Amino acid sequence: AEQAPVFTQQGHTQLDPEELFTKLDRIGKGSFGEVFKGIDNRTQSVVAIKTIDLEEAEDEIEDIQQEITVLSQCDSPYITKYYGSYLKGSKLWIIMEYLGGGSALDLLRAGPFDEFQIATMLKEILKGLDYLHSEKKIHRDIKGAAGKGFPHRVLCLCIKTMTSAADIWSLGITAIELAKGEPPNSDMHPMRVLFHIPKSPPPTLTGDFSKSFKEFTEACLNKDPSFRPTAKELLKHKFIVKHCKKTSYLSELIDRYRRWKEEDHSDNSSDDSDSESSNKENNESPEWSFTTVRKKKQDKSDSRTILNGNDQMSKSASLTTVISPVFTELKQQHKEHSEQRLAIEELERNIRIAEDICPGITDKMVTHIIARYHKCNLF
Repeated sequence: AEQAPVFTQQGHTQLDPEELFTKLDRIGKGSFGEVFKGIDNRTQSVVAIKTIDLEEAEDEIEDIQQEITVLSQCDSPYITKYYGSYLKGSKLWIIMEYLGGGSALDLLRAGPFDEFQIATMLKEILKGLDYLHSEKKIHRDIKGAAGKGFPHRVLCLCIKTMTSAADIWSLGITAIELAKGEPPNSDMHPMRVLFHIPKSPPPTLTGDFSKSFKEFTEACLNKDPSFRPTAKELLKHKFIVKHCKKTSYLSELIDRYRRWKEEDHSDNSSDDSDSESSNKENNESPEWSFTTVRKKKQDKSDSRTILNGNDQMSKSASLTTVISPVFTELKQQHKEHSEQRLAIEELERNIRIAEDICPGITDKMVTHIIARYHKCNLF
């Protein structure tokens, strides 16, 4: 596709994207936008079309601009190609390379991976990270559901003032996720994980896996960022060198997943991914996930429950699953310091008052804390 100007608040291309591109199946949906498989009418090539409502995503515009800026500056076979941005009304159209292979977590639904497949995936990710880090950029969002075109590309880029060691930590978590089917602490509320990570030993790969694979994840998950290997060094790790095969070796995983879906297996497990599944509309294409396409916000009409014949706003689940346990721990830690304990109790009381006045506000607060944490993730 022909390169179009990068979107900025000051200017954008005046071309009408609806004349240049034809939307086909929707392959992803979030609170601020949608992702479509599409056709470039000028070249008849297949592209991915991400549309974002800038009025809905007003607080995210800076992140969107940064993502576009980074993508437009990348030139690597391991990074998703960016073709341009178009503004029509309040809708921003971002045109990117279409990658229909499926995410790692999509393919895991059909069965576990062997170590050769995992090593091959990790090597392709490492090649992308090595390129990004050499360009003084970081990925910031590596996970099993992020690389929708894996193993040939790394997707969802965001430049941040952090070190590349954060990506290596995420890579180690992803390696465990590929091996076990879920990341460490997946049974724990995300907010509790934030408190758990700093004071706990790093996650480890347990089970019937090779010594070199366990050593690979251990190297990635060193709590001291300065001791984590670089992407370039990990490409030479014996787990990668001894187990990696050609990427064509992974084609069987895609075929296996398609056969699995043809057997009418449910895709309910995709409901928790970054973008909502649209398999009812397109059974052949796996959903895509973008950092700027977030989970759909809870509909206000869904947040009411019938209680004793009256409509009442449902209270935040995180109040009992996260906030109360955290405050209990804090009060225990400061039981010998009366002033601090009183301050903690006052804070807890005010949160409960706020929840009574505005049910659901605690969940929103926890969501924002988690989002902020990911933006300044020290790991």
